[in-house]
Amino acid sequence: MADANGGDRTDEKELKGATGGEDVMDDVIIEQSAVLLRGYVIERVTVEDPSMHVSHEDLGGRPQDADDPQIKEVVDQLLKIADDLNKNAELQHLISTVQANCAQDVFVTVARSIFEDGINWGRVVALFHLAYRLIYQALTQNHFDIIRRIISWVLQFIRENISAWIRQQGGWEGIFRSVSRWRTVSCIAAMAFIVAVVYWRRTR
Repeated sequence: MADANGGDRTDEKELKGATGGEDVMDDVIIEQSAVLLRGYVIERVTVEDPSMHVSHEDLGGRPQDADDPQIKEVVDQLLKIADDLNKNAELQHLISTVQANCAQDVFVTVARSIFEDGINWGRVVALFHLAYRLIYQALTQNHFDIIRRIISWVLQFIRENISAWIRQQGGWEGIFRSVSRWRTVSCIAAMAFIVAVVYWRRTR
């Protein structure tokens, strides 16, 4: 995947060898998470509303963020896992109850509930799916300040709660090792997400 400056990262040992070690790798994971989230949102918007044109720049990114083929491959895999989430009618109804202008503590409460029983790729996708639905609401209302706020919440949550796990999987590329069981994982994630949103609604 490309590094923060748009160049190819060819030697992970080089990153780890500098002062910072795991922290440096986590920074790379967060940078990639931002690009992946924007790519995920763009692809889902394209499917859900082809008349709406959204770019990486609209979401706070850079034009070149769309050019990395490895990023595209990971986004495609995220979308495959998300297919079952998107087909779950009860889940979609519950997602619609969380508003784009919600407070950060509400977002964090729902996000933490998703991962209450552990972390897997399906639950990571559920987090992206929550963010996508909120961002889509904001896009339809032209509230771009809210969009960037939501993205920052997701990245902060990943840094504080998930980045170490992603690193242990070998980075975002680790999602490909789960390809044979993505349907099972996504179904589990859907149930976790439903529980999370129900919990949020009860504590309002």
